[in-house]
Amino acid sequence: MGKIKKELKNSTFIYDEESKTFTLYNRDGLSGTIELNKIYAFAFMRFVVRMAQRNWLRPNKKQKKDIEEIQEEFEQENKNQLKLFENE
Repeated sequence: MGKIKKELKNSTFIYDEESKTFTLYNRDGLSGTIELNKIYAFAFMRFVVRMAQRNWLRPNKKQKKDIEEIQEEFEQENKNQLKLFENE
């Protein structure tokens, strides 16, 4: 048993396998420390994954505009095709 540790520029994450706790440290040490038990750590993980998926799957404004333009062009083409069939 041991600890899993990940150090980043501004924070450190530690998972202690013995106590089943997840701890986040601020860059300057103990002034910003959060300790979560395994249930809260799992809930936090689910929250983070959900937010990442939400932001990943959400189209940005440029993509949304492109989709709207394509849809308008498609509708115009369909209207022209309907007119062709009506004339026949």
